[in-house]
Amino acid sequence: MKKLFSMLTALALMFSLCIPALAADSEERDVTAHIFTQEDMDRFWTVQPSERIASTVKLNRNTTGAQGTGCGYFTADAQDVTFMITNAPGALTYNVGLLDSQGNAVTDWLREVPVNNPVGFRNLIVGEEYHFVVSSNDVPERGCTANYEVY
Repeated sequence: MKKLFSMLTALALMFSLCIPALAADSEERDVTAHIFTQEDMDRFWTVQPSERIASTVKLNRNTTGAQGTGCGYFTADAQDVTFMITNAPGALTYNVGLLDSQGNAVTDWLREVPVNNPVGFRNLIVGEEYHFVVSSNDVPERGCTANYEVY
């Protein structure tokens, strides 16, 4: 019995030493996402971001908002990134999520973001690879080719 108690105590001590390390790692990796307000947009466009990726993506209909087409693959060179669908014929809104290189969601999905309204992501890990996944609740059934920009 004494040996079992010693083993359990040692095991508990090992786990208690790991918990702070796991918590710190979790806090460092919490990527946050938010839909820009008008004030955020005014501030964003005043700065005129210098680097921009502009491309197209097939925007498909997805009424659950939690699936879509991958686009905007990048390696983070800063802790912040901004994404925006600038034109999507037939769609008024879009859904967007940010995934890591293994395809794991690093943020909650943002649903029904107005087209031409930026979304900001913060606390990215510099040097890590990410990409966006997009869809729309209100695009026509056949989808559309949408233009997007990443800053």
